[in-house]
Amino acid sequence: MLSVLIVLLSTTSFVPIDCFADLDAVAGPTDFGFLLIMSEDSVANKEMALEITHSLEMLGAEDSSIYLYFVSVNASGYSEIASLAGGFGGFPSVVSLVGHCGFLELDPEFLDSEIEDAWLRWGSGHTQGVCNYCTRCNP
Repeated sequence: MLSVLIVLLSTTSFVPIDCFADLDAVAGPTDFGFLLIMSEDSVANKEMALEITHSLEMLGAEDSSIYLYFVSVNASGYSEIASLAGGFGGFPSVVSLVGHCGFLELDPEFLDSEIEDAWLRWGSGHTQGVCNYCTRCNP
């Protein structure tokens, strides 16, 4: 069942990650995206992935560089990544990713508005208050 879900997610532009090192390798300092932290419920995972893509379609940002990732329960770094989220009722959950350092859990009950708010604040070239100008991006 997990392989079917991975195929579904891959066809909607979601990229699988295993741990923070994977995100670190692919995310740039000005990148913007969303991370789906999966649960063991494959139906709920699929529904959440569809909600994310639907929210992005409603946003009208199809031509923008919004990155989509997912981490499965079986991934090596799942527990570390999952520590970022779960506060809004468990998993699956959605985290907004801003550059290297910004992680913000989104409330799935208000996912459309949460995604829109994140996009307006940090997406489309905006970086309001996320970067702390650490030596990682600013040597």
